[in-house]
This record gives sequence, C-alpha cells and structure tokens, in this order.
Amino acid sequence: MDAEALCKRFNRLKADRATFESHWSEVAKFVFPRRDDFNVQRTAGDKRQQHIVDSTGTQGLELLAAGLHGMASNPASRWFALKTDDPQLNENDTVREWMSDVEDRMFARMHSPGSAITTHLHELYLDYAAFGTGVMFIGRSKANNLLFQTRFLGECVIDENAEGVVDTVIRCFKMTVRQMVQKWGLDAVSTDVRKKHTDEKYDDCIDILHAVFPREERDNTKETPDNMPVASLYLEKKTKHELQVGGFEEFPYAVPRWYKVAGEKYGRSPAMTALPDVKMLQQMALTTIKAAQKIVDPPLLVPDDGMVGPVRTVPGGLNFYRGEREITPLVTNANIPISLEMMQDVRNRIMTTFFVDQLQMTGDVRMTATEVMQRTEERMRLLGPILGRMEAELLGPIISRVFGIMLRQNEFPEQPEELDGVDWRVEYVSPIALAQRGQKVDRAVQMLTIAGQMAAFDPNIMSRFDSENFLPWIAQELGVDPDIILDDDEFAQKQQAASMAQMAGPAAAAAEAFAKSGAGAKAFAEAAAVGST
Repeated sequence: MDAEALCKRFNRLKADRATFESHWSEVAKFVFPRRDDFNVQRTAGDKRQQHIVDSTGTQGLELLAAGLHGMASNPASRWFALKTDDPQLNENDTVREWMSDVEDRMFARMHSPGSAITTHLHELYLDYAAFGTGVMFIGRSKANNLLFQTRFLGECVIDENAEGVVDTVIRCFKMTVRQMVQKWGLDAVSTDVRKKHTDEKYDDCIDILHAVFPREERDNTKETPDNMPVASLYLEKKTKHELQVGGFEEFPYAVPRWYKVAGEKYGRSPAMTALPDVKMLQQMALTTIKAAQKIVDPPLLVPDDGMVGPVRTVPGGLNFYRGEREITPLVTNANIPISLEMMQDVRNRIMTTFFVDQLQMTGDVRMTATEVMQRTEERMRLLGPILGRMEAELLGPIISRVFGIMLRQNEFPEQPEELDGVDWRVEYVSPIALAQRGQKVDRAVQMLTIAGQMAAFDPNIMSRFDSENFLPWIAQELGVDPDIILDDDEFAQKQQAASMAQMAGPAAAAAEAFAKSGAGAKAFAEAAAVGST
C-alpha cells in the first residue's frame, strides 16, 4: 500500500467512526475527563472537571478497572498457563516441567521493571471500561526489553478482517522536528522537516501516520523487515513522505472490545450504559445543592415601602425600616432527605453497572472462611461473560506476542521431544478464570466427602477412589505450580524409601535389644572365641 492510498484509507476509517467520537467525548466529559481529547485540542494541564459535580461515575470506572487488573492479570501471581490439546501429554512430567519453566520466564520478562506492563494495563482497562475499546502495542525497546504501551483511542483507527478480528491499526500522532531527526535521521525526513531543522524550529510538531496491517504481497523466502507477514509503515501525513518501511512477525497490537453490536467495529462499554444515570446524577446534585443553599441562606421577603436603605444580609448587618412589617425569610419547604435518597438510588445503579457490587466483598462479618470463599467464587463467576472476549482480544494476543518475541531471542530451554509438532494453547489461571472452573473441583471434593461418610458403613467404598492421582488433578485444575508436586518417579522413590525405613525400624530395635541383653553378649563372646581359633 503506497502513501497516497494509506492516507485515503485513514481518512475513510476516521470518517466512519465520527458518531463514536461524539459518544466517546460525552463519556469522557462525565466519567473519564482526563481522556476528553477526542474533538478538542486541549492545553497540557487544562482543568477537565467542570462538568462533574458528583464523581460516582468516575469512581465506579476506576474501581472496575482496578478489579479487572487484580482479577484477570494480577502482577503478584502467574495468571496464565501453557497447555496442549492432549490431556495425557499435559500429565507428562517432562512436558509439565518444561511448560512451567516457560511460563515462569515469560511472566518474569513481562513484569520486569522496564516493560511497564502493570501501568499500561491499568490505563488500558480504564479505556476498555469507559469507551468499550482499548489499544495496546506490544513490542521491544531499544534495550531489547519487552515494551507495552497503551495508545490513546482518539489517535487510532482500526479495521477488521473477514472473520471480525482486528488486523489493522493506523495511528495518527504528533512528533517534534527534534524527535523525528533523533528517530530516523536527517536524511530520512522530508524536505520540509529538514528546512525546519535548519531554521532551528526543533519544537514544531509534525503529524505522523503509523500503519500496521497484513502484508498481502511478500517474498516468503526472505526474512527482511519489508517481507514480514505484518507490514509497518511510517509516513508524514501532510507531505505523504515515507519515513520507514518495516514489519512484524505477529500483529503487535491487542485491541479488546467490551461488547459489540453487529456491524460495528468499535466496542460499547459499561460507561455508555451508565451515562444517562451519570448525567441525571449531576443535575440532581446541582438541584439538591441549590435547595440546601435556600435553606441555609433563604431568600428574603422585604416590604416595598418599609425599608430605609439597601437590605444588608451580612452577619451583624443593620436594616432600618418603617412600620410594623419585618424582613422575613421565604420558606421553600425543600425536602432534602427525599432528594438524597433518590440520589443514592441512582448512585447504586451506577455502581451496579460498573460491577462494583461484584468486585467488593459485602456481607456479615460473622461469615466463616468457607462462606467467604464461596461468595467470592460466586461473584467472580458472574464476571465470566466479561472474561471471554477479554481473553480472546487482550490477554491471548499479549501472551502470543511475548512468546514469539522470546522464542526468536532463544530465551526458552530446549523443547522436549514429546512436543515436536504439537500445538499449544493458553489456559488462564487468574482468579476469575479459576472461579469458572471451581465448580468442577467443588463437585469432586463434595464426592470425596460423601464417600468418606459412607466409608463408615462400607470401608470398601474408598477403594474405588484413585487417591494417587487426585491431588495432581486438583493442582492442575487450580493452576498450582507443578514444582511443588512430586512427579511419578519422585513419588515412587519417596514411597520406597519410607517403606524401607519402616521395615528397618523394628529390625534395628530388635538387634539393639538383643545386643544389650545377657544372652546377646554371651553369644557375641562365643562367636568371637570361635573366630580367634
């Protein structure tokens, strides 16, 4: 795709999303004000809270983003695992240990200080919950570290392939003349930029387009950047001057959508659902404040022919009047409690829309630990529908991209022969994902409990239970690190050592007792005498 065609495609895709931009701008105005840059070019440090009187919507958004981060991609614990489609192969000790080692290395690289994945994931979750669409770039930095960057949705346009998967991202952003020369060199920029650099206009901003899309025509025998499966093109938007032509081995963007309407490319969000209530709450708050002000500082009824001079309402002010008519306050009979009750009802609806009631634990402080665990799992299961699209469009692409980068850098141990030609898949072990599979483990534990109770009447029942494989199965279902579970060979050796120690114990005790007894000492002396002759 040449520069002219790319600019036309960008303009067409941007025009197609004009209705979404007005919707995003309204959501940003009342829910996420620091992202209110869709239709207005704002100055750095500009105040953006003018339209917000009650911040319930903003609080709900931040709680939802924090909850998603903690439950789906918690940096404190590994939230994904690698599996194959063959259950028997997954139980192979060599394969399981290799997969665990790869998972540990990927997790360590992803959450290294230089990658900043934690910061940018939180920013993405905010965009995701506010606008229904987020854009994250996954690449490598100059220091060869993993690089995660959340792109501002207002800068990016997206397009889907025939299967509805986002495969094109075109980003329009600004760079100064100085930054362009630093990145591409003076010879690579256009004549206009070189002239600005010569005139020392280093801080002038230039519009840059960066397009990432599938490369349809390429030479598969070459591994040069301009022959990679995914094309990458930088150009100056105004002059259509190409700055850099390259590519990626995989699509470097993750573009999650909260949920979609058929025929639309961009997602819709909880903030869009809560927007009518959020806007109504602002008006209710203003009305309540006005009513409270009238009660605290009421309007006055002043006789038109009795006052001498202006009415003074300041503390200690003196008002002179003639006649018997006095200055009296106007009683409005405002019912503040009803207004506050109605506002609280709207706040609760907003928080429910943002799933805050599912993310925060509420209940009786006298609940047992088992009850707390069960209620937590139930809340997480209700968030299950959110997880499906997020895994497919955010977490999955991140893991696939990271795996590809690290594989090309030879950062993984040698793959066992059992995995030659075998495809692997990602299995999520975050708290939300585990809650979806928790019912399977709960049923197994419940069955074991019932069997234990029935064993009091028929001990043979427990013989139908495969006790050796039960614990490894639970560990696999709950995503427990396999390093803390003994494999079959280690378990057999441990059992053999325990049996030998158990058998040797009575024999050693008998020998010691025999040696200490008189008969033992006499027998030992006779044996020693025979040996000397």
